Amino acid sequence: MQKSITYLYPDADNAANLKMYQDRTNQIKAFFFTRESYKMVYDLPFSTNYAIYFLFNDSEDENLVYIGRSINGIQRIEEHVKGKNFWSYAILFVTDNNSFDKLSIDYLEYDFIQKFKKSSYVLTNKDLRPNKPNISVYDLPNLEAFIEQIVFLLSAEGVAIDEIKKVTTKVKYYYPSKKHNAKLFIQDGKFVLAAGSEIKRPPESTKEWKNSRRYDRGNEIIDNYIENEKVKKVDGKLITQVNIAFKSPSAPADLITGLSENGWTFFKGLEEIRNK
Repeated sequence: MQKSITYLYPDADNAANLKMYQDRTNQIKAFFFTRESYKMVYDLPFSTNYAIYFLFNDSEDENLVYIGRSINGIQRIEEHVKGKNFWSYAILFVTDNNSFDKLSIDYLEYDFIQKFKKSSYVLTNKDLRPNKPNISVYDLPNLEAFIEQIVFLLSAEGVAIDEIKKVTTKVKYYYPSKKHNAKLFIQDGKFVLAAGSEIKRPPESTKEWKNSRRYDRGNEIIDNYIENEKVKKVDGKLITQVNIAFKSPSAPADLITGLSENGWTFFKGLEEIRNK
C-alpha cells in the first residue's frame, strides 16, 4: 500500500536540522530536530501537546536511543539537553488534536521500549518498563493504530526498528581474516554482526593506552548490550543473541577483538566491495 508524507521546513537555511512531517490522512504529527535546534520547536504548532519522543545519537560504533513521554511536548526536552549528553537528534510525536492522554503515552512508551529491545538500538532508559500499563480493550485499537503510524514515520527518517529480524535467505557472510568465532553480512547498506558471534571486552592492557577512553567505552558498550539482552555469557564467552547492525564494518570488528580494528581489512573479502 502506498503512503505519502508532507514535510515542512520551518528554517529553510538549515533544513536538515528542523522539520515537521505527517501523513496528512493521519492525526500523528512528527517533529525532527537536532540538539542545537530544539528551541525552535517551541514556535511550531502543537509542539507542546502530549507526546512520545525518541532521542538518538549519530555514531558508527553504537546506535543509542532514549524513549520518553511528555505531558507538555517539547518542554520535556529541555531537561534532556542539560542531563543527557549522548543524543544528537530527536523525533517527537504528537496528535494535532491532542487526543493523547497520560495513560496513552505511558502505553506508547512501554510498547516502543519492548520493540527497541529487539532491535539494533541500545536503550539508555534506566527503567525498561517491564510491566504493561492497563489499557481498556476499547482504547487499544486506537493505540495500536497510533503505534503503526509512528513506526512508519520513524522509518521515513531511517529508523528501522525491526531491521535485524529481516535476513535475506541468500545473504553472503564475511568472516574475520584471523580465527574468531564471528561473521558479518551486509543488508540495506548496513554492516550486520550475525547472532551467535563471539565478542570480547577490551584487554586489561588497554587501560594503559594513551587513549584509555577506548577501554572504558568498549566495556560500556558491552554492558549495554548485556543489559538489553542482546549479548549473553555462554560457557564463559560473550555471545550475541540477535543480529546487530552498524554503519561501518570497523565497529563490529572492534567488538570481536576488543581492540581497535580496520573493519574493511579485518573481514576477508570485504575490501573488494569498497574498491568496486
